[in-house]
Amino acid sequence: MRVKTLLLALLLASAMMAQTEKRQIRVTENIAYRTDVGPSTVLDLAEPLFGTATHRPAILIIHGGGWSAGSKNDYVYRSLMIDYAMKGYVVCNMNYRLVQETPMPACIEDVREAVSWMKRHATELGIDADRIGTFGHSAGGHLSLMAGLTAGVACAAGGAPPTEIGNPNIPWAEHPEWWPIGHIGQCQTPFLVLQGGEDPVVKPHLTEDWVVKMQKAGAQVDYVKVHGDHGVAFDKQLEFTRPAMDAFFARHLKHEDPTVSFEQMKVVEYGGSGPHKAIATREKTLTDFVVYHPVNMDAAMVTERPAFFGQGGGKREKLPVLVWCNGGCMDTSIGYENMLSDLASYGYVVVAIGEMQMMAQHDKDQHTPSSMVKKALDWIVQQSQDPASPYFNRIDTDKIAAAGHSCGGAQVLANAADTRLKTYLILNAGMGKMTMADASSKSLKRLHAPILYLVGGTSDVAWQNARMDYKAIRHVPVVLADNTQSGHGGTYEQPCGGDNARMVRAWLDWQLKGKQEHEALFIGGDLKDYPNWTIEHKNFK
Repeated sequence: MRVKTLLLALLLASAMMAQTEKRQIRVTENIAYRTDVGPSTVLDLAEPLFGTATHRPAILIIHGGGWSAGSKNDYVYRSLMIDYAMKGYVVCNMNYRLVQETPMPACIEDVREAVSWMKRHATELGIDADRIGTFGHSAGGHLSLMAGLTAGVACAAGGAPPTEIGNPNIPWAEHPEWWPIGHIGQCQTPFLVLQGGEDPVVKPHLTEDWVVKMQKAGAQVDYVKVHGDHGVAFDKQLEFTRPAMDAFFARHLKHEDPTVSFEQMKVVEYGGSGPHKAIATREKTLTDFVVYHPVNMDAAMVTERPAFFGQGGGKREKLPVLVWCNGGCMDTSIGYENMLSDLASYGYVVVAIGEMQMMAQHDKDQHTPSSMVKKALDWIVQQSQDPASPYFNRIDTDKIAAAGHSCGGAQVLANAADTRLKTYLILNAGMGKMTMADASSKSLKRLHAPILYLVGGTSDVAWQNARMDYKAIRHVPVVLADNTQSGHGGTYEQPCGGDNARMVRAWLDWQLKGKQEHEALFIGGDLKDYPNWTIEHKNFK
């Protein structure tokens, strides 16, 4: 298509306007991106009429439908086109030849041609040809990933994307070059994969197989797994998937977007059991930690709802913080993420030592210094004061706890003197007469706030040391909670972290949120909900 022809088509094609907060876009329908194969190869174009008119980022949307159905006119794809245009992207929403019209791999070729069309007409469209991304769902997810692997786009996102046909008896399986699984290797294109954990159509284990193989080959693949079926990232669980998509495109197409603070996002156990679904994020300014927090921190801050409509937004309280240290003093919290994500779903922000791992990669684990606790404290306090941060005015810096498992408990005690800590949790750990992670029995003298020791019975290697610490502490309130059958490993990898996680949350709710009903558990010995536990306490007034 020549420039004059393109401009004439834009002027004559049907257009509509959308306006929100003085932002306008223009939608032009049914532009042919190729003219040699019939009427199916058309796209709709959504252009922002605000901001800069040149070198804008662009997104190509690719519909699903099993390669044999579906259309760009589907409400979900059309709404997505308008939404991203309102965010400042030039958006193309394409049709392609379905397999009953022209067999595979025609649809793959059409997507490449659509990308090529956008690049050829980048000047007229105001597009930066080096900042084109793709998104599709299901069959469209497959085509989006293939664009990332073969079409030279800047980034590619796919919801429920078939990475291989999965059935070797289907003729398409004879052509691995048609599938992402046939392109394993070093790839400069960043990918985002969104997957439903119970998807009956695109099996999660096949998606994860491709993700792991690509990551091991050195490719950058972000993986978000969310509770749900094939509709995840299409019309279900959008509260998780859309923020991930927004951050992904902003990071790779806008490059610098102050409204996006995280680089990766993970949903653990479908957001936790609490009232505020939680996510785990790798923050751009704290890449060697994982931050677990409610998706909607503002909603989590509302502690009392108005009695009836018209009374305002209810009582709001800033969110308390937990700094987490891992067992073995290791640099990953993946073994504790069930507990930490669940805790976040009850209105906590957890800053956990260690880079994000989408899946366990124990061969990469390294030891961390106890100074990481101070780094976490400094960061969250700074974020609470930074107007550009999503944590601004949402963090209660007067309600911060530190907790750690095994060697991580020693890291907590090494930082006992930090006055920003209002309580401590030492899980399956204790110093006794030993020295570890810059801590020893001398560290106990630096305690200045209530402390909980949690152990796992006499089979717990830390049981004796924890009891020695408990006897030695005379100047601050101390509780020794013993889950007599859990051992040193505790229950942290059980769903939602198991009984140990419930005990941790009860302690934090008491110490940081002031929920006095938990006093009956820790002081009154009310163990009806904890049949395998014993609890001792002292130094409480």
